[in-house]
Amino acid sequence: MSTPEARGIKGWRVFPWDERASQGARFSPSFVPAPTGRGRFDLPRELSSTLYLADSPEHAVGEVIQPWRGQRIEAPHLQRAGFPLALVRVTMAPGIESNLVDFCDPRILKDARIAPDLTASRHRENTQPLARQVWATGASGLRWWSSFWGDWHTLVLFTARLGGRIEFGHPVPLTPADPAVVQAAHLMGIGIVA
Repeated sequence: MSTPEARGIKGWRVFPWDERASQGARFSPSFVPAPTGRGRFDLPRELSSTLYLADSPEHAVGEVIQPWRGQRIEAPHLQRAGFPLALVRVTMAPGIESNLVDFCDPRILKDARIAPDLTASRHRENTQPLARQVWATGASGLRWWSSFWGDWHTLVLFTARLGGRIEFGHPVPLTPADPAVVQAAHLMGIGIVA
């Protein structure tokens, strides 16, 4: 049987990395915090935590450096909580991808009677009920476009339905020269101080 890694279905995440953190512990690649209700598609705590993944390395980086749009960043901007930010590839079994509700597909939105602008809302009181609606279908999560560009997509995975069918690769600490940092910064109008 092939592993999720061999199948190549992937997403990306950036997180503060402590090399000494054990699997699933805070600051490890596989750590998923308990729901806080602050995420656009968070579910209630009693249902499931939510893992947000980007569809590309530059998108994952863009999500964390976006507060500095129109400014310049340098190495200290690529740290959180005293740890370096790292990029990690997350590989999923095909069963997960085929069980996602794709909010990028107009037919899905039409069938569910969901207005496209509702999925793109910045107001959690609009988007979190959509996540609960997807949860009620038995889906593993959803796919939607980034609030930055329609070219970037986010995978929102309900961890209670993953059943160990995802793998986290080896993290790579980010530097100002990292291609994903350079590309994300360029797209977002952020200068880089080497």
